[in-house]
Amino acid sequence: MNTKKENSIMYEGEKMKVYVNRVFFNTIDHPKYFALSIYFQGCDKHPKCPFCHNKDTWEPFKGFEYDVEALIRRLKEKINAIIDSYDKLAVVYLGGEPLAPYNRKAVFEISKALKEEFSDKIVNTIYTWRTLEDIETQNLRNYITYMDEGILGPYEHDKRNIDENGNLLFPASKNQKYVKFSRRRKTCMKTY
Repeated sequence: MNTKKENSIMYEGEKMKVYVNRVFFNTIDHPKYFALSIYFQGCDKHPKCPFCHNKDTWEPFKGFEYDVEALIRRLKEKINAIIDSYDKLAVVYLGGEPLAPYNRKAVFEISKALKEEFSDKIVNTIYTWRTLEDIETQNLRNYITYMDEGILGPYEHDKRNIDENGNLLFPASKNQKYVKFSRRRKTCMKTY
């Protein structure tokens, strides 16, 4: 079998591969909508975020290896099974780091396929340690073309976003920015 890395993406023959730690439905990864969360394997931030709650996703090329087309089919099946029960469903891309060199092409392909299939019934939401400035300077804008929202910036434990009772708020640390993207202009539309 001829396996190669091209642009830091795993390919076997002509099939794009990606490593995923877990995929599941939940009510914690989005502040408003029921979410289908995809935890990508591998984080390229150095040094890593202290107190990261996903240390098991740091190491690239571990976890479950998926053919991206097969993963897209599986995600569509999961979404189709519940989409009629909700006005909108969030599809959340996190990890690890979805914009790491070995994940970004797959994130683009998945977000594109799901947005084309489900349109405004889904809200594509990305969590990344990168800021909007990082996305611009690292020329990553095209990879988030089909993202509707982003939670941008590293988690900083000393800036935890908590209420007076110690409950964690959204986003998890005060330095992180919750942004809504405009696909037409490929720019940040609103920052919260």
